[in-house]
Amino acid sequence: MTLPGDGAVTAPLPEQFIRDALQNRHNRAILDRLPALGLPDAWLVAGCLFQTIWNLRSGQPPEAQIKDYDLFYFDPSDLSEAAEARANERVSACFSG
Repeated sequence: MTLPGDGAVTAPLPEQFIRDALQNRHNRAILDRLPALGLPDAWLVAGCLFQTIWNLRSGQPPEAQIKDYDLFYFDPSDLSEAAEARANERVSACFSG
């Protein structure tokens, strides 16, 4: 599949999206560390993905203008605020410094 206006893209779109998203070093680092957090059904989502693609398409560095990186997860076994606070602490510890 090729994207409109971009004859250079020949990989299937999902594969190209993943390759492009991983050009952002922060996306790679987050995805490398995500399993260690032990968050069930966890995903890297939102602007950090589409902005990376937009940056690459517009000739900008992959990380340009990305102000935050969002993780979603779902743990049906504990939906409490305390569980959310513990998850936030684990994420902060994993990505600080």
